[in-house]
Amino acid sequence: MMNSRSITAACVALFSCAALSCGDSATSGTSEPAAPLDFAATADDFECLQNWERVRNIRITNKLGFLEEALALARAPEVGKEYPVGTILQLFPGEAMVKRGPDFDPNNKNWEYFELTVTAGGTSINVRGRDDVINMFGGQCFGCHVEASDFDFICEKGRGCVDLPIGDDTITALQAADPRCS
Repeated sequence: MMNSRSITAACVALFSCAALSCGDSATSGTSEPAAPLDFAATADDFECLQNWERVRNIRITNKLGFLEEALALARAPEVGKEYPVGTILQLFPGEAMVKRGPDFDPNNKNWEYFELTVTAGGTSINVRGRDDVINMFGGQCFGCHVEASDFDFICEKGRGCVDLPIGDDTITALQAADPRCS
């Protein structure tokens, strides 16, 4: 049985707007805004998972307005395609991954992993980064996700990542028990 510390320990999704540049059509000469340069998540960016779209077991959002693009990729994963900056993915309330800008960590396709503590009062970030974030099963997030590099580092069945030691029903129960949803 997992204790609350285990459940809140760290690593699957993402977001907020610290260093963001959306471009300006008047100065760039195009009618579409430029892609954001980066997205640095804050604790306020992580909220009740039940408010986010669900694709298979993954909960997904994009705080920069690119949710449809992120959902399309989640629904029909393509080798070599990458999620838009600002995408946040979570499997468990206490773990997340956030898509950062193109210069954040190219060897990790610019994902930042998070260990979170979640309570009815909100979210706090315990650890963020790549190599220092350990998931609730004791493994390094990046060490597992690197096996799914062809799929933008998103682990799911059949993508080379180690299978989780729990089933879909337990994942659903953990998401439903997110204390931020009450």
